Amino acid sequence: MSALTVSAVLAGGLLLAAAPAQAAPAPAATARGAVSVNIGELQVQAAKLRQQAQRLRSQGHFQEANVTDARAAAIEAQIRRYLDCERSVSC
Repeated sequence: MSALTVSAVLAGGLLLAAAPAQAAPAPAATARGAVSVNIGELQVQAAKLRQQAQRLRSQGHFQEANVTDARAAAIEAQIRRYLDCERSVSC
């Protein structure tokens, strides 16, 4: 599989994995469209994945490192989307 395919699959998986945690807001919060996301926590998670990928790459595990990098990239892309949505009126 290409790196782009892996990234797309992982990004979809991350979105599905995050959905149950965000699916439980109170009905009033849902009506307003308010969703709380901890950007700092996501940034830490992405940084840890980048470090893990670097370690894997230094050990010669290039394919695993690429998958881990793709997971970090998917989280970083999600962070950008959250921040863009926060700045925008229409999301």
